[in-house]
Amino acid sequence: MDRTGIIVIAICVILLVLTSPKIEPPPRNTQTGTTSTNTPSTNLVNQPTHPTAVPVLPAGTGFTAPVSVESEELVSIKTEESTYTFTSAGGLKTIGLNHHVSKPCSETNNTDVIQLNHGLDLPIFSMKGLDDSAFNLIADGNQVTMVSTNQAGVRITKQFTPGTNYLLHTSIKLENTKDEPITLAPGTLVLGTAMPLQAKSQYPVWGTQWHNGEDLEEIDEAWFANRTLGCFPGTPRPHFVSPPMTPINWVGIHNRFFAITTMPRTQLSGATVYSQKTTHRLLNDIPTEGQYVHHTGVLASIKLPQNILNAEDTVLHEFTTYAGPKEYRTLVAHGVENKNSLQSVMGFDGFFGFFARILLKSMNGLNGFGLSYAWSIIAITIIVKLLFWPLTKASTISMKRMSAYQPQMAEIREKYKSDPQKMNKKTMEFMREHKINPMGGCLPILIQLPVFFGFFTMLRSAVELRGAEFLWICDLAESDTVAHIASFPINPMPILMAITMILQSRMTPVSPTMDPMQQKMMKYMPLIFVVFLYNFSSALTLYWTVNNLLSILQTKLTRNIVVETPGSTQSNTALAKPVKAKNKVKRKK
Repeated sequence: MDRTGIIVIAICVILLVLTSPKIEPPPRNTQTGTTSTNTPSTNLVNQPTHPTAVPVLPAGTGFTAPVSVESEELVSIKTEESTYTFTSAGGLKTIGLNHHVSKPCSETNNTDVIQLNHGLDLPIFSMKGLDDSAFNLIADGNQVTMVSTNQAGVRITKQFTPGTNYLLHTSIKLENTKDEPITLAPGTLVLGTAMPLQAKSQYPVWGTQWHNGEDLEEIDEAWFANRTLGCFPGTPRPHFVSPPMTPINWVGIHNRFFAITTMPRTQLSGATVYSQKTTHRLLNDIPTEGQYVHHTGVLASIKLPQNILNAEDTVLHEFTTYAGPKEYRTLVAHGVENKNSLQSVMGFDGFFGFFARILLKSMNGLNGFGLSYAWSIIAITIIVKLLFWPLTKASTISMKRMSAYQPQMAEIREKYKSDPQKMNKKTMEFMREHKINPMGGCLPILIQLPVFFGFFTMLRSAVELRGAEFLWICDLAESDTVAHIASFPINPMPILMAITMILQSRMTPVSPTMDPMQQKMMKYMPLIFVVFLYNFSSALTLYWTVNNLLSILQTKLTRNIVVETPGSTQSNTALAKPVKAKNKVKRKK
């Protein structure tokens, strides 16, 4: 591999470090999942709880919590996929995902399900500036209605109807109960708070997302931190407000595997997307010295403009919310149905996203034929290697040609060393004459980079891999830690990856143009990769390890390709005219 190949690998490593999260399994919570049925069921809970706590918010943001109530009334509706819990504080308190447990690798019978928006005191669909009184909850079959009249005389009616495939339909009606107009101040509709799956996650992969009708836009914890180059401290940003947008396809929050995305069914003229940092407390947190630890989250909301509500007038807002896993097939189906590009939640819209979509569809397709997800990844890796085999073979022939004609190229460089421009011209003419491709060594790496980053993008966000097992690996979405030594995790897959990289580097012939410093870099490159990839998901290191093993096999096969050198009488069908090339070199002498 020459200098260009090393640069390509270095860029690859830098991009991996800048874009890769280290996510641990989500924390356990106190709510457990029970046997679900196809028919939604309603569970009205009339129990006094602690007064609604006011969340800790940054000063100067102008956002306040819903009204505190002495007794909080809860209503739960359960569908096959989800359990929705509503609160008299004015909205949706939590969403439990019945088919997604909190700890896929739990050694015990884990029935604790993933809870979205839990541990927070800001219910989804609560409204700042309007909700200043407690709501009365009415449960009717699979529908929940909450009604309240605020201090300004506006009757607020919120109606929630769960659908199928993680959908929730919501309507909010505002009625003027007075005989005179009421000025509705700019209101803020809360759409959820994003948080990592694990409070101790080292990388921010959660935040606010929205689609402006053309592109996906995102604001995450790193944006609020405002760190230079993602590392150096900067002046924190207090909040984010977008310009007024029409249309707003959807607004929501997300983490690595799950999302709460709200799609307006009516135009919100003059509305803006608003986001800020907030805090939350996990339900099973234990206070330290009487104090709870608050964890950082990112709140998403829509700011509605000021409006005049005339006497006996009403305003109706309707929404459809997707609250569930990032399953690409499900998101595509909902996006087509609602014509709003909901699948952009996955982050597969860019150049590498094109390859991520193909690889994800391939992995799910092979899984549909009975292969496990691990074997599907292995099969895809083999297929990709076979597709690139002709290019790899041609690259090997080109590198061997370059090595064979190094003495003649050295003579050209020595002869024209005083005229670099003419030296380069003569060298390129010599390469064309003898069919030597100067890019032959790094071209396969450059072409395979989109496939690699497509794999990386797909594997780090594919919820299908969460809890998928393979050999000693209990969760392909996480690192394959089997033990700890002095609190240091022992991950076998990255170690195997390093061993295969070392074997591959020793078998790969060194380019004649590589200087000693470059050779040292290549020698220690496997160790550098292990440092960066040690805590990556085992699915990615599995792919890389299998890819290295196949590369070793390719190296063994390409060694059998005979390339004739000037002065050799061997024949080789892979070369075009080796004897003629040899005579031309002699005439130049």
